[in-house]
Amino acid sequence: MNRNHTALALLAGSAAGSALVYWLAFSRPYGLIALSARPLYSLGERAQADPYTYLRLSVAFALLGLLYGLGWHLARQSTGRAAWAIVAGGAVASAAVLLFMYPIGAADLFADVMYGRILSRYGANPYFDLAASFAHDPFLPYVAWPAMPAHYGPLCLELFGVAARLAGNGVVANAVSFKLLNALFLAGSSALVASTLRRAAPQWALAGTLALAWNPIVLYEALGNGHNDILMAFWVLAAIWLSERRRYVLAALALVAGALVKIVPALLLPALVVVALRRMDSAHARLRFLLGAAAAGLGLAALAYAPLWRGPATLTFLQRQAMFTTSLAAALWAWVGPRWGIERAGAAIGALAWAAAGAFALWRAWRTWRDPSWPSFPRAAFDILLFYLLVACPWYKEWYSIWPLAVAAAMPTGRALA
Repeated sequence: MNRNHTALALLAGSAAGSALVYWLAFSRPYGLIALSARPLYSLGERAQADPYTYLRLSVAFALLGLLYGLGWHLARQSTGRAAWAIVAGGAVASAAVLLFMYPIGAADLFADVMYGRILSRYGANPYFDLAASFAHDPFLPYVAWPAMPAHYGPLCLELFGVAARLAGNGVVANAVSFKLLNALFLAGSSALVASTLRRAAPQWALAGTLALAWNPIVLYEALGNGHNDILMAFWVLAAIWLSERRRYVLAALALVAGALVKIVPALLLPALVVVALRRMDSAHARLRFLLGAAAAGLGLAALAYAPLWRGPATLTFLQRQAMFTTSLAAALWAWVGPRWGIERAGAAIGALAWAAAGAFALWRAWRTWRDPSWPSFPRAAFDILLFYLLVACPWYKEWYSIWPLAVAAAMPTGRALA
């Protein structure tokens, strides 16, 4: 047996082992069907009855991390269609197992279901019509924050509406429908990584694809808990794919689409614009790009918001500036709040955080002017997203790490993944 056959056999074993761990540690003890009649069931509730809950999960994640790292190194050594089939099959197997895991990490999946039902079933506006207003809806008991409006962009809400319309009224059907939506975007994201790297850095293509498609954080959060961050990451990866092909207007449009899911990709626009302008050799081409990108982006935003628009209050994501948890901004708010007043401190720190993110995005964009290589944009995107999460994000949650992890997978180096 030659070296490639050995690597393929070990890669297949890593894929099977990962799927088995997901089944034994997540989908079997936290079965979606078995727990579907228990609203807001969480890890904390399970841990009260079983003190070894977190220890078991820690061991499971450690095993998954080892298998993931092994798989990545084996992918660097493997070639041929069989290797691609194993990577794709391993991702599908793990995702299929996690489809039937109850979202134990957060109740966001059911909030998304409720937003979709408000839009598609009731014909109402999730930015203004709260979940609490639909007292007889069977999903209301599953919503942790029924008095809060949707904070996602309109493109995200439209996708929720489609998923909810297709699923009907069943709890399991809706959970699976929304997870399948995430699976579709994860598959698309993986395909974008593969296509980008096969053209720009073929030696990294298989490992980069595995880096996203097998990532335990991505799979657990997107397919297990049903968090929608992969929907945003897809559009960022689409922008990277398009920028590598020098289709800069469409790349800018992809970032606008990402911002219509969650606003954060708007921070990447300056870097993309600088990269595009640097690679154009005439003032006419630069002006045409700027006008075309601005017109297309504004047109897409207007089209997306039009069915839900009720004035500036529709921009509910602005309200999250004064919401804080597990972040540097939250620590600053806890320190300053008693001195300045909670609301005043929240508004000031939220504005300061966004100003810091904007300033870093502009500085990082300026640096790309001196880097003529293709990876200058994905490198800038990775740095900006990481800075936002580590420094400027007021409301930090662990599943947000999907954003930089997705970009890292598309970079032709292992340094970002490390």
